Amino acid sequence: MATNILIERDVMVTMRDGVRLATDIYRPDDGQRHPVLVNGHVYNNDQFLVVHELIFSPLVAVQRGYAVVVQEVRGRAGSEGTWRPYTQIREDAYDTVEWAAAQPWSNGDVGLYGACALGTMAVQGAVASPPHLKAVFAYETATDYLSGWTYSNGALELGFQMSWIWTALATDTIPRLGLAPAAEQEALRKLAEASRDMNGSASFLPLIDFPPFQNGAAPYWREWLSHPGYDEFWREADAVARAGNVKVPVLHMTSWYDTCLRGHLDFAKALAEHSDPGVRDKHRLILGPWDHSAYYNKRPTCAGQRDFGPDVFTGPELLGSLALGWFDHWLCGEPLKVLPENGVRYYQMGENVWKEARSWPPAHEPVHYYLHSAGRANSRMGDGTLDTQPPQSEPRDSFVYDPLDPVPTCGGRSMVGVPTGVENQAEVEKRQDILVYTTARLAEPLALAGPITVTLHASSSAVDTDFTAKLVDVEPSGYCANIAEGIVRARYRNNREHAEFLEPGRLTEFTIDLWDVAHTFQANHCVRLEISSSNFPRFDRNLNSKVTPALGSAADAQKAVQQVFHDARYPSRLTLPVVKA
Repeated sequence: MATNILIERDVMVTMRDGVRLATDIYRPDDGQRHPVLVNGHVYNNDQFLVVHELIFSPLVAVQRGYAVVVQEVRGRAGSEGTWRPYTQIREDAYDTVEWAAAQPWSNGDVGLYGACALGTMAVQGAVASPPHLKAVFAYETATDYLSGWTYSNGALELGFQMSWIWTALATDTIPRLGLAPAAEQEALRKLAEASRDMNGSASFLPLIDFPPFQNGAAPYWREWLSHPGYDEFWREADAVARAGNVKVPVLHMTSWYDTCLRGHLDFAKALAEHSDPGVRDKHRLILGPWDHSAYYNKRPTCAGQRDFGPDVFTGPELLGSLALGWFDHWLCGEPLKVLPENGVRYYQMGENVWKEARSWPPAHEPVHYYLHSAGRANSRMGDGTLDTQPPQSEPRDSFVYDPLDPVPTCGGRSMVGVPTGVENQAEVEKRQDILVYTTARLAEPLALAGPITVTLHASSSAVDTDFTAKLVDVEPSGYCANIAEGIVRARYRNNREHAEFLEPGRLTEFTIDLWDVAHTFQANHCVRLEISSSNFPRFDRNLNSKVTPALGSAADAQKAVQQVFHDARYPSRLTLPVVKA
């Protein structure tokens, strides 16, 4: 254990193109060589929360025998260069790891770590595969920056992206513009004013011209909104597509109520199939019940309104022990402790227990639950039902989607800016633009673990629209707990690279991906499915026209008549991953 700690601030580390990045170094003051842990991030090294309170404090790691390097990425805080999100981070991660390995206080073994936006360098460093990298730890971060970070199935993650920009990104970009003091203060004032009215700000049209993000305040906003499909812009930073380059063990974690869930699941699958054969069985994935902010907002056992209890405590107490235990093993040769013996540890909500599996998902049987009604499934007071019997002759259900009166976000998977985690859906389910299908009360528990999808046979009067789905656990008390949700933007229903518009009124099959979950519906509970066309402001509103939604004005917005079919020929259904006891 180190007695004295040496801290060097603002060491300028030179990248391959000559740009220098501001770096703080924490290390034992003992003249010895030590393994090095590296974190790169978009924030500021002066922020105590960012550096010391998310996964572990560098001071704790130094006491454990590590040197720690904390770096502000290019174009942020004290670093030189221009920040273009998700570009050049891979090369900078490589250069920083190799720089750290070559220092006189380093023994040449390096690990990368980080959470959320602070995990970008960790993931990109893993696929950059610098020779001296030995292991990676990443928590609730992005792997494919299009899917499950900026967009989800074609829809913009509006609430998160807006809030992230005005709370953390543009506040650093604006002071770098060289504005006169009065102009700088006015630009920052506009950001603060916008942040106080999430719904009002998110309602601005066209979104791409949102005033507080113009004039250089957030150039990335326009760039992201100009690339709604998967193209070279997103391909360049896609770590999932580069998983074959990974040659070191990766421990990564996410949660059932986090936007990052999709990316971690895709990365885990890619690592298992494509990473170096020598490490494929050494990766670990942990899936907890939290929402995104649980690890830093002083509610470390919660997701929205639900407290899962002391067995799920997150934050530095959990993350520090896991991360440092991981690095102790791979960088220092210590036995592997407090980590999954198998490939995956996951939390089974409803039963509220931790379980393990060799891989994700565990063995399960896809079971279809079919939609039924007499044509009046609108709201939870309607006649929609759900069971395992295929439909015969039934009338279709319909509702009107008005983008100027969208369904409000009520909990779910997001990060900041909108309600997240578990919320009671009872009030929002009174709306006539939500179709609600509910089973009878369950006679015995129904355990799920794996992917959830909805196959929807539907038509729209519009050339483009959205369909949303939400899985809900209706408890005996009447509380309606959201479990999982998804969306599909019609123009990207077949391919996320190319838009294909609808023929108005033509029946079309849509697949809505609700991502994965592990949850048990207990006896006397009901399984419920909501179908609608909006979830705002988590997602941007589809204006029901050919114009890209982010580019459309209020004049482009039109109502759409949505029809959902559930009969013998067109059996709309919810597919659940049922795990046998």
